[in-house]
Amino acid sequence: MTTTIDPSVTAAVQSAVAAYAQALDSGRTEAIADLFTPDGTAEIVGMAKFEGREAIRQGFGGFSPEQPQLHMLGNTVITSATEDEVTATSNLAFFARGETGWSVQMTGRYDDVLRLHEGRWLFQQRVTTLVP
Repeated sequence: MTTTIDPSVTAAVQSAVAAYAQALDSGRTEAIADLFTPDGTAEIVGMAKFEGREAIRQGFGGFSPEQPQLHMLGNTVITSATEDEVTATSNLAFFARGETGWSVQMTGRYDDVLRLHEGRWLFQQRVTTLVP
């Protein structure tokens, strides 16, 4: 484990976290799946767990937005890093736009393991925990 994290790694992790939110909000399931390693896992605690890109693609197809939505992410912290693996945690607030405007629908956090795969930092595991 390293004590100093290369700024390019931090930027790559933040980019993956943001790209996931953007793809999720626009219903681009192919883009979501492509952010994971081929054997990656996406879990929404208490709701669903998808293993592998095809399962992630199909599973997130069931979450396609029916109205405008925003996943606002922040406070991303890399908690450990090696040459080819990073763990990170991010806070999340999910907003939906209804007839009366935007409102917070849920909050939670992402706990991630990203791996360097073919020159890109991709999610090996993403666990979403919703906080009431």
